[in-house]
Amino acid sequence: MPRLFVAIDLPEKTKDEVLTLRRDDLPPGRWTRREALHLTLHFIGDVPEAVARAYERALRHVEAPAFELLIAGVGQFPIEDRPRVIWAGAQNTPPLRELYEAVGAALASEGFRRERRRFHPHITLMRFKKPLRRGLASRWLQAHLDFHAEPARIEQFTLFESQLKPSGAVYTERGEYTLRPT
Repeated sequence: MPRLFVAIDLPEKTKDEVLTLRRDDLPPGRWTRREALHLTLHFIGDVPEAVARAYERALRHVEAPAFELLIAGVGQFPIEDRPRVIWAGAQNTPPLRELYEAVGAALASEGFRRERRRFHPHITLMRFKKPLRRGLASRWLQAHLDFHAEPARIEQFTLFESQLKPSGAVYTERGEYTLRPT
């Protein structure tokens, strides 16, 4: 069964800017590989191949405008304490939100059940196998709170298949969908 998610694959220049956040002053963890940097719109999970094909078709009908993606700030999940993930934030602008909603509606038309959690657009930078001790990442987070990348023009989104490997997930593009020019 394919394991799927819908995401914005970042432009190369944006990946370069995000990668400047890699520093040795964080506890050991797994940094996201350059080719895997993306902003997830919807995680679908494992589905039968027939359902995956139905999602591919449904996504062709998404109508949303191209837009500027604004990446700024850093943070952690969980937000409260003891992070397992460090991320760079993306501003939840109306066009990004419109794309998120349109993709969700297209998937829902084929039976996808949306997450109940609030959409928190971000780019995962690093994962930790075990939650960090309290305050261990706070110095790094404070030092990079003012991070921002140049606005990135987003003209498409992608349906990816994810294969989990010991060395990290490998993503394969199943479909690329063009946004409406503005």
